[in-house]
Amino acid sequence: MPILKQYLSDSLRFSAKPFAFSAVKIIIILALSINSFNAQSQEIPKHFFSEKGFKIGVSVYSITLPEGQHYKPLLLMGNLGWELTKKEKKGKWGIMFEPQFNPVFLDNKLKELEFGINVAIRYKYKIGENSFFYSQLGSGPHFITIATDRQAHGFIFSDNLALGISKMLANNWMLNTEFRIRHISNANVMKPNRGMNNLFLVIGLSKQISNRLK
Repeated sequence: MPILKQYLSDSLRFSAKPFAFSAVKIIIILALSINSFNAQSQEIPKHFFSEKGFKIGVSVYSITLPEGQHYKPLLLMGNLGWELTKKEKKGKWGIMFEPQFNPVFLDNKLKELEFGINVAIRYKYKIGENSFFYSQLGSGPHFITIATDRQAHGFIFSDNLALGISKMLANNWMLNTEFRIRHISNANVMKPNRGMNNLFLVIGLSKQISNRLK
């Protein structure tokens, strides 16, 4: 029995969907457990970050490698934010840190890995009582294990552009949904360096931390 379902078409591929749904369940359970623990604590610790959470991303579009396979990472990311705008405004700037450990599927089979970190600038704008639109642009060093005629394995940069919506839930938890375009290449450090592109649908949970360190 295959691990993942076939993509609905050659251009839109949802083979990582079952893993994405499982990851969502795990994130929700972890979030509820952490929230319960915090509610029982008598002390209120100070935090460096103003936002903490998790995200997962399913590749809905992937390139075809020269070897005929489709490169489809499943993004498993931390989501750590530092808010730069101090005053209460509709629009706020922040810096986001996204450590990642991403399994990679080649034609429905888990074959490779990626890991690294992205650092991004995010602009978030309030569009409703409990809703926010955000855009995010970032990059960061990664390591990929695949060796293909399109891209050398090893060190690469991961460049990202994301557009999304955040919805405030209970107890300062937020549901984040975004589309993310990603390009990876190595700045010609090694050959070949034709780069690889993906479009991801990303979903995650994060908690706003009001008592962070100043």
